[in-house]
Amino acid sequence: MLVIRIAGREILGHPRDLSRPMGLYVKPEGFQGWEGISSTRREALARAVEHGEHDTPVYLGSRVVTIDGWALAPTEPELTHLQDQVTGMLGRGREQATVENRGRTLSAMCRTTLAESEDLGYSGRLLRAEFQVQLVFADPRRYGDTNVLPGDTLAPRNPAAVATSIPVFHRGNFPAYPVIEIPNAPAGYSITSPGGTFTVAGATAGGTHTVDLRRGRVFRNGVEMLDVGRGNLWTVPPGAPLVHTLSVPGRVRITDTFV
Repeated sequence: MLVIRIAGREILGHPRDLSRPMGLYVKPEGFQGWEGISSTRREALARAVEHGEHDTPVYLGSRVVTIDGWALAPTEPELTHLQDQVTGMLGRGREQATVENRGRTLSAMCRTTLAESEDLGYSGRLLRAEFQVQLVFADPRRYGDTNVLPGDTLAPRNPAAVATSIPVFHRGNFPAYPVIEIPNAPAGYSITSPGGTFTVAGATAGGTHTVDLRRGRVFRNGVEMLDVGRGNLWTVPPGAPLVHTLSVPGRVRITDTFV
């Protein structure tokens, strides 16, 4: 069953209770832009006095999602309330959108760029209005479960397990950034993978250090420590594990990442 949650609103693929189908519902084929790559961008650089172009990186653009749906209610006040829920999305700013579909839950941060609704009158015993919501996701990636590694065979997400050699993987379809956690951390240590080496030196010892390899930032008990980390940043591609070697025992958190 399709369930979309945005800013405290719930939009369903079909009613949970057919005897009282009040709520917000997606029209058939009314959920567009959530799956796949929405747009890309690249810089085209022509080869001087040659055929073709230089090979330049291709980057994802923002994701734009459109939801066309119906609001159903037995009375005018209840229908008006549902319409207000839809149009009020514009006032919430940046929000997390969570989509449950086909047994998988993914989420991403978005802003509402369009939210409108129009009365259609009675449809059977219920009042009906149609609506359209348009969302823009500055980061087009969608995020699923977070894996805690190494874990163990009985509790694969065991947050207490640590190791110095950790095969790191995820179940998404797009490269994901690992986050390294070092409990009872010393002032200096290193993290090495096939993607390179990241070194922490001159940090405040003790507590749990967190190394975010998306941005190369290092935190101690949630507070950032400046100018203590340097080196390579890398992602883990989907598929075969990428072994991470830590100079001190630690663990890795990595989130299933999709486009």
